[in-house]
Amino acid sequence: MPSFFNLILIFLQIYILAIFLSLSGYLLIKGFVNHKYQQRFEEDGLYGFILIGFISVLQNYFVPLNLIYNSIIFFIITIVAVKFNFFRNNKKEIIKKSFIVTCISFLIIIYSTVNRPDAWLYHLPYSNILNEHKIILGVANIHDRFAHISIFQYISSFFYNYLFLYNGLLIPISLVAAFFFLFVYNEFKKNFFLKNSNIYSYFNFLILILSLYAFNRYSEYGNDAQSHFFYFFLTILILRYVLVEKNIDTLKELFFISIFIFFTKPTFIVVLLISFFLFLNFKKKKDFLKSKSLIFSSIFFIIWIIKNILTTGCFVYPLNFTCNDNILWKVNSLKENTLINEAWSKGWPDQKEFKTFNKSEFIKDFNWIETWINNHFVFVFEKILPVIIFFIVNFLLFYLSKGLKKNLYNKNLIYLFIFNFCFLLLWFLKFPVYRLGISQIFLTITLFFYLIFFRNLDSKKIVSFYRYFNFFIIFVVITVLSKNLIRIYDNRLNTVMPNIFYNDKKNNQIIKLYDDQNNFTYYMPKNNNLCGYSISPCSQSKNINLRVKTIFDYKIYYINNLEN
Repeated sequence: MPSFFNLILIFLQIYILAIFLSLSGYLLIKGFVNHKYQQRFEEDGLYGFILIGFISVLQNYFVPLNLIYNSIIFFIITIVAVKFNFFRNNKKEIIKKSFIVTCISFLIIIYSTVNRPDAWLYHLPYSNILNEHKIILGVANIHDRFAHISIFQYISSFFYNYLFLYNGLLIPISLVAAFFFLFVYNEFKKNFFLKNSNIYSYFNFLILILSLYAFNRYSEYGNDAQSHFFYFFLTILILRYVLVEKNIDTLKELFFISIFIFFTKPTFIVVLLISFFLFLNFKKKKDFLKSKSLIFSSIFFIIWIIKNILTTGCFVYPLNFTCNDNILWKVNSLKENTLINEAWSKGWPDQKEFKTFNKSEFIKDFNWIETWINNHFVFVFEKILPVIIFFIVNFLLFYLSKGLKKNLYNKNLIYLFIFNFCFLLLWFLKFPVYRLGISQIFLTITLFFYLIFFRNLDSKKIVSFYRYFNFFIIFVVITVLSKNLIRIYDNRLNTVMPNIFYNDKKNNQIIKLYDDQNNFTYYMPKNNNLCGYSISPCSQSKNINLRVKTIFDYKIYYINNLEN
C-alpha cells in the first residue's frame, strides 16, 4: 500500500479509536457515577481506558482477546453508547475534539519505534499471549517479566480487531498522551478567569508544561508513561476537589483512577492511600458506600488480584509476603528477580572494577549510593535542572510584577506534598531510575515551590498573566511539534507504524521447546533474538524444569522443583 494512503488509513483508525475511547468513558461515568452526566470528550477519553481495561481483563478469564471476540465487544459497546445518546451531545464538539486528539496522537506515533527492548522482550509477547489464549495459570514461569504486566497490555490487546488489526496494539498508548494534553489545556483555559479557580488553573499550566517536556517521544512510553499520565490526572482531580469543589462525583472518579494507576504499575500501589484518606474526610460516607462506583471499583480490584494470583501465585507481585508457596504455579525465582531488579535500578552494573559488590551486598547499607550519584543521578539532575529553572523564572515573574501577597497555607496541599515526598523517598530507596519516578519528582518539585513561593500568588493579579502563560504553552507545543516533525523527516524511510516484529521477522526464527513428557511448552527465538509479536507463548530464556498441564481447558505452567 502506498505510504500516503497508509497514512490516511492510520489517521482514520486513530480518529475512530479516539471517539470509541471517549464514548467508553462516557458510559463508565454515566453508568457508575452520575446518570445525569454531561459529556466531556477528552476527560471521557481517559476514563475510557478504565472501562476497556475492566472488560479486557474480565474477558480474558474465559476467552482470548482475539479478532472475533474483540470486534464483537467493540461493536456492542458502540451500540450501547448510541442508545445512551453519546452522539446526540454536541456533534460539532465531538468532531472537533476528536480531530485535535487524532492529530496529536498521529504526530506522536508515526515513524516512531516501540519502547526497546522492553516492548519486544515482554510487552508485545504478552499481548500476543492475550490475543491467542485465555488466561494462563503460572504464565510468569515462562518469563519472569510476564509477572510485571501492565493493564495496558490488556487494553492494547483488546484493540486488535478487524478495524485496527496490528495498529490497535500501538495506537492506544499515543492516545493517552493526546487526551491528557488536551484535557489539561482545557482545564487551564476554562478555569483561569473563574473566581477562586485560577490557582487551580495555574497548577494545570505547570503540569501541562512538565508533561509536554517529559513525554514527547512515543518510543520512551513503554509501560511507564501511562502510569505517570494517570498519576498527573489523579493529582489534577485532587486539586479540583480541594481547591474548587468537594463533589462526591469527583471522589468516585478518584477511586476509579487510583485503582487503575495501581494496575498500570505495581510500584504505584501507595496511590490507593490517597482516595482512602479523602474518603475518611468526606462527610457523606454512607452515600459513597452505597454507590455503584464503589461496587465497580471493588469488582475491578478483585478480578485484577485474582488475575495476579492465577498468573504469578501472588496477590501483588513482587511483594513476597503476598505470595503463597503452596500454589503449584507460584513464580519460582521471585527473590532472585526482586534482587536483580533492585540492584540494577540502583546501578549495580555501573560499579568501578576495584570496588565491586555482589548484588546482595550492593543494595545493603547504602553501598549503592556512591555509584548511583556518580552515574544515574547525573542523568536525573540533567532532566530536572530545566524544570527548576522554569519554576525560578515563574517566581521572578510574579515577584517583579508585584503579583505576590501573604496567603495562608492550604493544609490539603501540604498533605499532598508530604505524600508525594514520601512517594519520592520510596522511589529513591527502592527503584531510583528516572523513568519510574518522573511524576513523583515533578509533582514534589511543583508542590514544594507552591508551599514556599506560589502560595503567595495574588489570585486577582494572576489573571493579567494569562496571555504570557498561553504564549509559553504555544511556544512549548511548537518546540515539541518541531522535534517530532524532524524525527518524522529523519525516519521517513522507515515503516510508518512502529515495528512490532523483532528484526521485521515473524515466525522464521522461532524454535519449539518441549518438557520431559514431550509436551510443547513455549517458543524460543534463535540467535539471542527477542520475541516481539511473533508467536505465543514465547520467551528468550530456556528453562528445562518448566512443565505444563491442562485442567478444564486452562493451561498451567509450573516449575518441577524436584529437578532443581
